[in-house]
Amino acid sequence: MSDHYDVIVAGGGSAGCAVSSRLSEDPHRKVLLLEAGPDPQPIPESVMDAEQSNQLLLQSPYIMMYPTRRAFDDSEFYSLAGRITGGGSSVNMMAIPRPIKADMDAWSSQGNPEWTWDKVLPVLRRMESDQDFPDSPIHGNSGPLYVKRKHLFDVPISAQEQAMLEALVKLGIPKFADQNIPNPHGVAPRASNIKNGRRQSAAVAYLESARRRPNLTIIDDALVASLIIDGLKAKGLRYRKAGQEHSVTADKVVLCAGVYHSPQILMLSGIGPRAELERLGIKVVHGLEGIGENYQDHPMVTMTAKVKDVDAKLQMRGRSTLKIYYKSDSARDYIDFHIIPREVTEIKGIGNMTGFSCNLLEQTNRGRLKLASANPEELPNVDPQVLEHPNDIRRMVSAMRFVEKLCNTEPFSQFCGELFSPGPTEDFEKFARTSYNSYYHGVGTCKMGPASDPKAVVDQALRVHGVQNLWVADASIMPTVAHANTNLTCMMIGERGADFVKAAN
Repeated sequence: MSDHYDVIVAGGGSAGCAVSSRLSEDPHRKVLLLEAGPDPQPIPESVMDAEQSNQLLLQSPYIMMYPTRRAFDDSEFYSLAGRITGGGSSVNMMAIPRPIKADMDAWSSQGNPEWTWDKVLPVLRRMESDQDFPDSPIHGNSGPLYVKRKHLFDVPISAQEQAMLEALVKLGIPKFADQNIPNPHGVAPRASNIKNGRRQSAAVAYLESARRRPNLTIIDDALVASLIIDGLKAKGLRYRKAGQEHSVTADKVVLCAGVYHSPQILMLSGIGPRAELERLGIKVVHGLEGIGENYQDHPMVTMTAKVKDVDAKLQMRGRSTLKIYYKSDSARDYIDFHIIPREVTEIKGIGNMTGFSCNLLEQTNRGRLKLASANPEELPNVDPQVLEHPNDIRRMVSAMRFVEKLCNTEPFSQFCGELFSPGPTEDFEKFARTSYNSYYHGVGTCKMGPASDPKAVVDQALRVHGVQNLWVADASIMPTVAHANTNLTCMMIGERGADFVKAAN
């Protein structure tokens, strides 16, 4: 194995698979992809089977859990990330919504004019093979990523879902067929990256054919310890595998280690906030105060209700085919919630239950990430600060009240009994602040922005400010969290990252 490459990609998640696949399309470009987790071939059935419960994956070695605490009562919850080739795309629920136009408006307005909707849309089209709208001017039909909706309101759905749909329309929530339009609002069939019951992760979409290229080397179970920096130029990196430390060099290095580990690698390499590095005795190579700052996530509050005694054949069994794109204030220009119906499950001693998760897609304040130690094997500390700002709490309670109203609206009220958790007389705000979890969409710790922004880490071409030959291309660069599950957005960032690296030749 050669120890020098044209490009090293550190991290084989959703973005890293896209970066390494696109860069290795040129047979003369030698690319090394390092993944901290395993690269099992064939991919295990527990990952590929799209119909099984995600509980099996939660108990697998392919998920990393980052403990954190709720500010209100100091209770513990976890942020999650995938540690396997494909990253989060190999362990998530396979939802595939795009970022909305308002996201690109926000990013480009913060000194990133290369990220307007008009510049991002061609990349979104290039990525996808949309099975439902192949001829649409906003969709692609020949990309690596398979996209299919459960239906287009053209097939029968369960009686319970149909009743919910009718109640939503009665409440002023319109139905629409394509969740991936620039400004979605209403109730739509869920789109996913599932093909014939099989998960089409980034590892499948981007690496299945690319891994056969002789110019692409993939090394798994390789934990990046630090970058090799010489004169503020990235020259390679050091990684640990099977208890041994290795060094590899390259002309260019692209960090795709994700919102938790891209900032960790930078700080372990002496690039980051001076006080943070000095606290741990790490020599400061380049002071960059924004690394680890700007953390954002989507908080999720799950509500449950009893199912009335109706024929089981009429109930919603299995995952819902619908997703609600909701505005907590009807005067808003775009959504700020995903509200997701939950399948009917039987709880011993209580009976059949259904539910909804209310997922806030914005965060008014910002959290941060810090190193726990100078040991790359120790997970960083995350202080998410989600659902702490009064504006966010107010909006979450508004969404919860909407769910309560939906459960009491005909004809859905024929299926949905009274709320169980929280109960109808319970304090909704306290319930939200003591029970929320992560929607597992952490972003922002290597913020994209101009050098004049004190929190910016990379420029609009994803180059690290002040360090040559070094890029970051993953969820960490998002200036603001996308109004969508972040998986597809991360793949898009990977696609664009590859374009920027190519253009730097």
